[in-house]
Amino acid sequence: QRLCRGSGMEFSHPLTGMYCACIHCMSLWTFSPSLQTNLAFARPSVRSVLPFKATAGRPWSFRGRRSRRRGVKASISADSSPPATTMRMLGHYVFVAVAAAMVTVTAAAPERRPNFIHLMMDDWGWGDVGVYKKPGGGFTRVLTPNIDLLAKSGKRFTDYHSTSPVCSPSRAGIMTGRFPGELGIHNALTTKHAGNLKNGDVDFLDPKIPTVTQLLQQNGYMVGHFGKWHLGATEAPYEAPPPSEYGINTSTTFDSVDPHQFNVTSLEWPSLSSGLIIDHAISFIQATTAKQVPFYLNIWFHMSHARLDPSWEQKKVYAPKNIDQICRLPSTNETTCPHLIFYASQTDADTEIGRLVATLHTLDLVKSTLLVFTTDNGPEDSAGFKNAAGSAGPFRGQKRSLYEGGHRLPFIAHMPDTIPSNTVDHSTISGADWLPTVAKMAGIDLPESISSTLSGQDISSILVSNATATPRAKPLMWDWQINVSGPCWNRAPRMAIRAGPYKLLQNPDKSRTELYNLDAVTQDKKREYFEAQNLAGQTEMQATVTRLSDAVMSWWNQLPNTTSSPMTGCESFPLPVEGS
Repeated sequence: QRLCRGSGMEFSHPLTGMYCACIHCMSLWTFSPSLQTNLAFARPSVRSVLPFKATAGRPWSFRGRRSRRRGVKASISADSSPPATTMRMLGHYVFVAVAAAMVTVTAAAPERRPNFIHLMMDDWGWGDVGVYKKPGGGFTRVLTPNIDLLAKSGKRFTDYHSTSPVCSPSRAGIMTGRFPGELGIHNALTTKHAGNLKNGDVDFLDPKIPTVTQLLQQNGYMVGHFGKWHLGATEAPYEAPPPSEYGINTSTTFDSVDPHQFNVTSLEWPSLSSGLIIDHAISFIQATTAKQVPFYLNIWFHMSHARLDPSWEQKKVYAPKNIDQICRLPSTNETTCPHLIFYASQTDADTEIGRLVATLHTLDLVKSTLLVFTTDNGPEDSAGFKNAAGSAGPFRGQKRSLYEGGHRLPFIAHMPDTIPSNTVDHSTISGADWLPTVAKMAGIDLPESISSTLSGQDISSILVSNATATPRAKPLMWDWQINVSGPCWNRAPRMAIRAGPYKLLQNPDKSRTELYNLDAVTQDKKREYFEAQNLAGQTEMQATVTRLSDAVMSWWNQLPNTTSSPMTGCESFPLPVEGS
């Protein structure tokens, strides 16, 4: 504390205190072999307790800040810092000693119900998270060190699926545990009743439908929601309900009618959004913890949805030396530097996630909080959005496509001492599983009136298991109603079903019947992994085609406001090149 006073940083903020203390430890590390020896035994479960930013040629540059809104920050010069290997060791070891000195030791608390944090990014694909990089080669170039460390101290799933390849229905599936087409939400909801009517959508998620937020609020949880909403924002006379009508105690959102709104029209919103959302989330966690009640928290980011305009500091992580000439002007942001703009925005969001995890450590909540990281749908089409440089990894499809790239996404579950660390699980899981899983872990017995309507299933036993794959009891189903542009090989049929290793796609008139084997065992060896070899015409597969076709058609015929027109596309698909 003495070292931090007078440095222009407020030590009263625990995070700035951490930064300042660790900056001092760096200088001690350089000159004190005994300190290196004394700290070398410690292996914390999460290195990301220090938010840190990667810079070109300087693997880890630690930065503290008093307030990004006031522009005050402190940094340690890489020119005088220890070598890169030592900096990486610091990320593992130094924080343990610092945090131990900062946290007050208290008597053992009685057993408490777990907290829940649902972290969701916007339009991130499989290849937009570093830890999902394939061994021996890329499908990602973005730097996400804090998210990667969540996976290393938690469980990474390879076969997680959102309930839709687009925003609103994906979010509805998470909130309700149901396939969103059953709720009349097929597409991204608009703010106009006429637009939703044209698309065959309701105007908003019906608040009478049970949601995970309502269930937890009714059972003694404080519930918060910060960031994107997009579950209805129409105005009178078709006015959508605010988040408070869905069992949410505290919220600040956008794409909503919430009385507490983020100013998304501000020119600074794209560069500040991740930090502002995490600011609100941290304040909620601190206030709720002070009341000694469990909490449930949705943190739904803006990144990396258009509009993207990262700050100069954020772009410097990836910037070449001549960045000032080629990327500074708004007129060149979308044409000259699309990947830089996209990656810089994602890495800033990653840094803010590190700040959130640091708060959980400081408040001694990290072991009692289930934190999951995922995204709402696959990456945006770069043909329509020049900054859309996201990656679906090895998968065919993107946002708005029922091929894997539209809905097969990163999913990381983190809860030290409960969820096995550094594990990879190939179980097929869904966003619809979130509600029944949270209810089970919170000790809530779902009444038959709710459990009988759920599309998802409780996967709490999968989260805590050391098994690498668990068979799924319920099939997954998707629908898509709107014709889309883009490459013909991404325009999938209108409905899909996944049961076991097999996925069938089909139009309602049974045209374009496609069957693929997505068994995890074959992923790195066969073309089925890329949905590039249609098995529907093979004689030995006809029983499987009939069984899955009958099931998905029966489901489709019960959905409200579906369209009967077929989706046109093509079966030819250029296989992705490793490292591209």
